[in-house]
Amino acid sequence: MVDGAEGGTGAAPLEFADHVGTPLTEGLLTVHNALVGAGLRDRVRIGASGKIATGADLVKRMVQGADYGNAARAMMFAVGCIQAQRCHTNTCPTGVTTQDPRRARAIDVPDKTLRVQRFQEATVASALQIMASMGVTDPAQLRPHMLRRRVDPVTERSYEELYEWLHPGQLLAEPPASWAAD
Repeated sequence: MVDGAEGGTGAAPLEFADHVGTPLTEGLLTVHNALVGAGLRDRVRIGASGKIATGADLVKRMVQGADYGNAARAMMFAVGCIQAQRCHTNTCPTGVTTQDPRRARAIDVPDKTLRVQRFQEATVASALQIMASMGVTDPAQLRPHMLRRRVDPVTERSYEELYEWLHPGQLLAEPPASWAAD
């Protein structure tokens, strides 16, 4: 599986999107490694949220250390969101984010319920199909060498090669230099 570049806005204001916080990949790898290195990974579940809309996105985040993923924007689209960016004004043209009873009539709840259900089922089926093509039957079998990133126009590297992966308890016994200061 090949990973593309991250970017985009998510729910953050445009000027914050790529300049505040830690990008999901790096944040997820840091949290996963910290828990592994401290010997706590089996006691904590990690969820990933942000830019997860497809089965491929879900598999990618599980390879990177997530136990599950949340797909907020994709589900909003399934409900009928058109990104009018009026959520905070109570004037959503599709009725998705309003308390105005007149605007809320635009939401056909039984229809939208089925749309969201079908989208979720298709996303999970896609993730399972991708995992099967990788030769795994359970997310716990996913490994960093299975995810590759294009690093230049002709070169790909696995996540195993690109990132440091700590061993259970490594931070307690002999932290690597890259973690020692933290």
